[in-house]
Amino acid sequence: MLTVRELRALAEKLSEPYFCRKIGPFALVRTPPRPVVEEMAPRLGVPRTALGNGSGGLDALQASVLLSFDLLQVATLPPLRSQDALAVGRLPSCELVINDPSVSKQHAELRWHAPVSTCCVKDLQSTGSTSVNGQSLTPSQEYILRDGDLLRFGEVDFAFFVTKSLHARLTRGSPLPVASEAGG
Repeated sequence: MLTVRELRALAEKLSEPYFCRKIGPFALVRTPPRPVVEEMAPRLGVPRTALGNGSGGLDALQASVLLSFDLLQVATLPPLRSQDALAVGRLPSCELVINDPSVSKQHAELRWHAPVSTCCVKDLQSTGSTSVNGQSLTPSQEYILRDGDLLRFGEVDFAFFVTKSLHARLTRGSPLPVASEAGG
């Protein structure tokens, strides 16, 4: 996993198309625990301290706070073909390994559909559940992710970013587009 600092340095050196080819179509930024956000927000000059209320993804202010934490881990995934399924869980054979006891061995699946540039998440009957923007997914239910959605695997939170908007945010400080509502 890269850190936000390393990803920012890479984004500043690479053109957007090349950055997107190197990183892949999307990235997951692991959000810091809430007490860390509450402690750091005043130092960053941000009046609100929550990274998400579970109602519909990140807003531009929340994304700014999140991407100000240079040491946050960013999960970039292996190169994807036009349609790929990526396993999420504790097992070393998963494409996204999350070493946390609240995450099942094979917790969820991310499925990339290149022809329509969408990514779906599906819970694989995990014991700790999978949620998007605070809404728990039922086993085998697929949810189409949107830029800025908040994903939770067990008790581990990630923000989902489309690489193109992530590049823009890291290099120009422009706000990220965010999901307008929960559900899907």
